[in-house]
Amino acid sequence: MAARRMDGKVVVVTGGASGLGRASALRLSEEGAAAVVVADLDGERAAAVAGEVTAAGGAASAFAVDVTDAERCEELARDAVERWGRIDVLVAAAGVSSAAVGAGEQEHDGTDAGLLWSTDTWHRVVDVNLNGLMYTDRAVARQMIAAGQGGSIVNIASICSVWTSGNSTPYAVSKAGAWMLTKSLAVELAPHGIRVNAVGPGFIETPMTAATRADEAAAAGVTGRTLMGRFGQPREVADTVLFLACDESSYFTGSILYPDGGFNAPTR
Repeated sequence: MAARRMDGKVVVVTGGASGLGRASALRLSEEGAAAVVVADLDGERAAAVAGEVTAAGGAASAFAVDVTDAERCEELARDAVERWGRIDVLVAAAGVSSAAVGAGEQEHDGTDAGLLWSTDTWHRVVDVNLNGLMYTDRAVARQMIAAGQGGSIVNIASICSVWTSGNSTPYAVSKAGAWMLTKSLAVELAPHGIRVNAVGPGFIETPMTAATRADEAAAAGVTGRTLMGRFGQPREVADTVLFLACDESSYFTGSILYPDGGFNAPTR
């Protein structure tokens, strides 16, 4: 039987209970991951996704984590190593687009447009999308450095790392920060053989875009700008994550890939 791209690798996925995190967990397991740790704020939904992995013949465990809690992120990394022996890959997919709290990706509630967004929204979005990303990356990187076997970190950023509509400022700023964090950590961790890259999805059919897809005019605005004329599928993003996670991308670090259907190709 031919080797699969993730054979023997232990993977941690945050935001793994839904959306892009869930799709990534399932895809990497499908490609032979030795184990997938499904981590999410909603421990029950994380356990359900871990159950999907095991039902398909993979190995998985679940871990409840609020990524804004730095010590809990350290516990996640330690638990993964204690349970599965090491961490080879991190997919950091936990994120929110508003101040809503829940599992995996969040649907934007439309109440924080433009300068009307609240201080609480600003702090919540930046805390999850940037501080939480740093806490997670740092905790896993510490375990990878201690193991001395290198590794791959894949951060889920966004097309909003380089583009904004102007009505989602906290989200766009947090994702721009996620992209710079990715580049900075790539420099810092290169001596340890740890690659750090990012994925910047466009508009994908996940809970985060549910409100946009339900609004006919908003959806038409997205598909009208997207060269491929449609929303993307979680599997298409998970395939990009897979490439950056596996050895096929061995000469990639400090890079970002945009599965966006050509959304960012137009200059205006």
